[in-house]
Amino acid sequence: MVHGLPLLGGLGITEEKVEALTRLHTRKDDIFIASYPRSGSAWTQEIVWQIIHDGKVDNRRLAERVPFIEGMIVPVKSYPYTVTDVESLKEMFAGFPAPRVFQTHFPYDMVPKGHNEATKPRYIYVVRNPKDVCVSLYHYFQDIPYMTEIPTWNQAFERFMKGRVVYGGLWFDQVLSWWKQRDDPNILFLTYEDRTKNPGNAVEKIAKFIGKEISPETRDRIVQQTSFGAMKSSEHTNYTWIEGMKKNGYFRKGKVGQWKNYFTEEQNELFDNVFNDKLTGTGLIIDFEG
Repeated sequence: MVHGLPLLGGLGITEEKVEALTRLHTRKDDIFIASYPRSGSAWTQEIVWQIIHDGKVDNRRLAERVPFIEGMIVPVKSYPYTVTDVESLKEMFAGFPAPRVFQTHFPYDMVPKGHNEATKPRYIYVVRNPKDVCVSLYHYFQDIPYMTEIPTWNQAFERFMKGRVVYGGLWFDQVLSWWKQRDDPNILFLTYEDRTKNPGNAVEKIAKFIGKEISPETRDRIVQQTSFGAMKSSEHTNYTWIEGMKKNGYFRKGKVGQWKNYFTEEQNELFDNVFNDKLTGTGLIIDFEG
């Protein structure tokens, strides 16, 4: 636990390294794609990358094109960019060529922010119905290779409610940390559900936010090339390169409202009580029905 955030243990992660991540020197044209785990981050990364490159498909692995900043201090073979000390971290981050797009699950308070207006990057934050996030995490736990204990559904639900999710922590706190900044001009707040209903509109919103003009034809091509089926079947986006990852471990169904098949009445009531306690009055509305 570092700053209350569960990180992969036993891998040399120190508070010094995590602190160094939060102070990385950013650039004004950097783009950070942030989310709670299992909320549509990979989908957004590929959309952003294709917008920047005029709808062209890049066959390099997504993790190579869009570095996961927390992964830089985790010596796991499947992560393409890792370091062992703070100075190496700074050098590697500075060496990434433009256009620089990064992924993070950090809460707003921990994400790199730049040191002045000239180095303030842009952030795209994606929020997803947390009940569906919980279900997605449950299935993810079954398939990822570094789990030493596979939880039952009830155990996965309990972990989620207690914030014992690696890189995520407590969903309510992480999401609210970003929601409070939603009016900042360098932050775009998106929902997974809206993007599912109207992916073309989502592509246009993102393109406008990052200052990239695209034609309707390019927009439609990007929608097609970043559909759930396309992402799941493509080896450059489906994370099957992670050693030990099962074929369908990263992308499962991508549908809205799957929580109804898993939550018991008691679990649903417990969740709703916590949700209302944490979010009432914040203005954040979640589409639970899909």
